[in-house]
Amino acid sequence: MIRENYPRAHEHLQKAQQAKTEMASLWSTLLDGDLVEESVVTHPDGSGVISAWLAWPAGRQEELTELFRGCVQELWACLDSLVEESVEAFSVLQRVRRPERSRFFPVADSPEGFQGLLAESCMDGTLRSHVAMVQDCQPFQSNDSNEIIDLLRTSLGYLVEWEAALAAGALMSAWATPVEPQVHAPAPAVLQNVEAEPPGGLDAERVLARYRLSSFQHGCAVEAQAGTYVDLCFVEGFIPTDIEDTFDRRLTQVVEAVTRFAVSFAWLSSNVPGSRRVLAHSSLGERDTWVEAARSSRCWSPEELAALASSDIGLGRVEDADRLTLMVSTVGGVYERVVPNATPLRGHERRGLAAEVAVQDAAATWGLPDFVMIPSVERKGRGVREISDGLLVVGNRGVVVQIKAREGEPGTREKESSWVLKQLAAASKQIHGTVRRLKMDNVQMTNGRGRSIRIDSPAVDWVGVTIIEHPAPPSDVPITAQPGATPVIALPRRDWEFLFNQLRSTHAVVAYLHQVGGSAPVLGDEPERYYELAAADAAAAPGPVDPAWERRGGQSYSVPLLPAAPAGSDDDEAHTMVRIMLEDVATSLTGPDEWEPWQAVLASLDSLPVGHRTSLGRFLLDALSAVITAEAGTTAWRMRTFIAGPDQDQLGFAVCSALTDRTRAAFSAWLQLRHHERGEDADLGSLTSVGVLLTPRADGYREWDTTVQVISGDPGLSNADLRVYQNLWNTGQERAGTSERSAAHSRASGSGQ
Repeated sequence: MIRENYPRAHEHLQKAQQAKTEMASLWSTLLDGDLVEESVVTHPDGSGVISAWLAWPAGRQEELTELFRGCVQELWACLDSLVEESVEAFSVLQRVRRPERSRFFPVADSPEGFQGLLAESCMDGTLRSHVAMVQDCQPFQSNDSNEIIDLLRTSLGYLVEWEAALAAGALMSAWATPVEPQVHAPAPAVLQNVEAEPPGGLDAERVLARYRLSSFQHGCAVEAQAGTYVDLCFVEGFIPTDIEDTFDRRLTQVVEAVTRFAVSFAWLSSNVPGSRRVLAHSSLGERDTWVEAARSSRCWSPEELAALASSDIGLGRVEDADRLTLMVSTVGGVYERVVPNATPLRGHERRGLAAEVAVQDAAATWGLPDFVMIPSVERKGRGVREISDGLLVVGNRGVVVQIKAREGEPGTREKESSWVLKQLAAASKQIHGTVRRLKMDNVQMTNGRGRSIRIDSPAVDWVGVTIIEHPAPPSDVPITAQPGATPVIALPRRDWEFLFNQLRSTHAVVAYLHQVGGSAPVLGDEPERYYELAAADAAAAPGPVDPAWERRGGQSYSVPLLPAAPAGSDDDEAHTMVRIMLEDVATSLTGPDEWEPWQAVLASLDSLPVGHRTSLGRFLLDALSAVITAEAGTTAWRMRTFIAGPDQDQLGFAVCSALTDRTRAAFSAWLQLRHHERGEDADLGSLTSVGVLLTPRADGYREWDTTVQVISGDPGLSNADLRVYQNLWNTGQERAGTSERSAAHSRASGSGQ
């Protein structure tokens, strides 16, 4: 469970355990090599002492100390990773507050200190149950007769003490515990008594026992056995409570305590339904996937770049062991698009289950989890059947997902190619069966946010996707169209993740899959097909603009549906702003009665073309900054309206300096007016407008409030209402701030078939 939910924490825990094992092994070797030296000294009056000290070989004490330091550091890293990975995982389900602040596992010596650490956002984004558990296990908490909790508190205290002592330069040493010292002397000497000294550190020569002989004579050969346990110990601050309280036992206890924290974090996380953020590549950042070829580490020559730019399709391919690199010619020059191998799988027992989770997580990470439907089962006769390996549903379009994972060790290329083709045929049959079931009746499923959603599946237009999970996918496997009424696209998991990372919109990915309507000729060529279509898209003429929109003051903007640059690569902050806004809309819903109707609202907002999202995000960020500085007594507004076609939903976005009853009413009036204006040239009965209002907050709880309103059909404005709304919003920017209207038309690329 730890490895599945917290892979980095699991790795740190393993390293800590390995360091502990290496410490024990090195200590055993040193003891076998006469590390401990002893002496027996008898004085003329018959009194004597047994002493011992450590004869460290050069560098060995420092080596042991570094192993211990590494163990302590890995244990802390494990605890910190539990917090960090929790924030990352749940960032798919909630907005992360103060992302610039570091997340870590807090340990304090007082309630005030702990609250101070929490105020630094150290656990913001984790579960409340995580925070409650960490607080309850703080070392400053008083004992409450719970043996396990007391063990956790004590262990955290040990970690704090060890870290401080190591930082101060303390070294590993040994602890001597005299148990049964013995003294032997020949007659006429007689042993009167022998007494063991208290245990203590061997960082310097130490007396282990004292004895007395009667009738002792000079030259008498006295022999002794120390009868002492010598244990590896970090002597600094070590005060044992009894003979069984050893340093090794304490270290074992601390490792067990950190393991308990990891298990508890994982268990609490597993009880939260919904998707998690996909596991990231350790060596590749998302910003490294789109690089100007002239700045590439591959050092392309000007001649090579010029030849690529002038080629028929302007596309080149370089395949390495861990990534595919496409050379893409754009109007702005030649770029490298790095397509890394599929993200790491979580540590599930079965590869197939891990692949299912990874596919869902990718769609939820770069798309919205609200559109990701988790596999479900339903009863059929005496048995049960699973409704695919998951669905994507956005509005009236859907994708049936079937995953085929290669278990065991792969064989020859011919064998693996045969396996792929057999799996594609089997998956195609399963997809067609699932679509037949979906066309029969509605289905109830759980989405990636853990919400139960009823899907009007007969009304959805379906395509199928077969995803191949293979540790070493064979190259050049030709894909032939599978028979059946439902189009099926075959993708390796890498290409599934490429599409979501490229477009970062579930609506856009689903639209792309419906557009291509079939597989690329060769498995693994989806990125190349995408860029061929993107080039055609960029060269296509813009679609027609509704003249009525221009008459109402709108401006026409044309962007490709399939951008060459990954979504957000031009301004990640602005693009992320749009995702945050969508998350606000999704997470503001309060109950099951709202979830199903608002799926359509989210789908409408997600339909905003990818090419417009950066400009919208920058508009919202700049508008929030601008309205905050509005003069006292005034209300500042910024608005932008998008419409992608006469039959498409109109999307309105507004930013206002304050949220009051008056500004809510004004926002509603603005949206109703803009919706009503569409009725001058179309039938309002089938049209919908969605409006989103952002208003800044100053209480520190969050940065802004998000208000959403939806209007479908004719709002029925009276002439009096219409005059009021027009006087408010159509009399110039000086009355209500700035207002923009955009005809967000996009160019359409040709079919992939």
